[in-house]
Amino acid sequence: MRIQTLREQGLGARAIQQAYAEKNWSLSTISFLCQKFEKTGSVLMRKAGSGRPKSARTEENIGAVEQLLCSQDDKPGSSLSTREVATAVGISDWSVRNIAKCDLKLRCFKRSPAQVITEATRLKRLQRSKQLLRRLPITKSKQVFFTDEKVFYVSPPVHSQNNRVWSGGKKRDISSRRLLAQRAKFSAKVMVSAGVCFGGKGRLHFIDEKAKINAEYYTTKLLPKLFTDCRQTLHRNFIFQQDGAPAHSSRQAQQFISENCPDFIGKDEWPPNSPDLNPLDYYVWGAMLEKYGKCQPKPANKEELRVALMKIWRELPQENINKAVLSFRKRLRACVRADGMHFEQLLR
Repeated sequence: MRIQTLREQGLGARAIQQAYAEKNWSLSTISFLCQKFEKTGSVLMRKAGSGRPKSARTEENIGAVEQLLCSQDDKPGSSLSTREVATAVGISDWSVRNIAKCDLKLRCFKRSPAQVITEATRLKRLQRSKQLLRRLPITKSKQVFFTDEKVFYVSPPVHSQNNRVWSGGKKRDISSRRLLAQRAKFSAKVMVSAGVCFGGKGRLHFIDEKAKINAEYYTTKLLPKLFTDCRQTLHRNFIFQQDGAPAHSSRQAQQFISENCPDFIGKDEWPPNSPDLNPLDYYVWGAMLEKYGKCQPKPANKEELRVALMKIWRELPQENINKAVLSFRKRLRACVRADGMHFEQLLR
């Protein structure tokens, strides 16, 4: 490509040779490439049929790879990995990748973990998403105070796909301190509860150690704090939201909410199994985990973990929370469009 660029600038073969004397290019080779450029317009073009003949990317192998690599419509998730396809067809893994990319024009996507949605759950998600869209226009959705609980570990699970080490030597020469991501078998953890809305966020509340979040604890310990946060961020004009956890949907909690809250989304209104509809689940907790993963030095115990989480919570940009809240109705529409099933792929 350098020779072609210099030739386009009008340099001759000898001038090109002198410009890159350290390359030790022969004058005959440069002259040949210059002539090729004059005839074809490129020094890279090859004659049709030149090069080593294809031995793996044959029509037969392309058909076999397509059949094995792609999931069948009537059998979702039946696709094989490129390594399994290579073994079945009798070609290399690299050839399978070339066939998929160059011949079949396929793209590779990662599978994402998701909750199981039964037929009954699907129908409820669909029906309740439609109801929430009617009940909560854009102005009303800005008044919703979304709440949730989350467990954070001192040593969170490591995502090995994105946790790489670069080294010029062999793997056995790398120090174990760099190569291994150590994690305690039973990592210390804390559970938090919080709420967010458009224009503000509440406090980060830590659940008492060894406490069981039942109806009594939720009603007497957490709800009064969350209602205080609601009034401080949205004053009296708020709509309280919670998911369908047993403590949330208990008769005691529902009665307490109805007596102390001006408006709320009842247990029969929120779609079941729907973390993809709560801004805390689809943005806030993930953003906090990402920030926590970059903490230096790493917290060594629960107290240091609490301090780190409080700092992360305070510094969480409200602008990003606002964007997450505004996408709530977009996600409701996507849920309806997906007929109550998973819809994350429709948002990309």
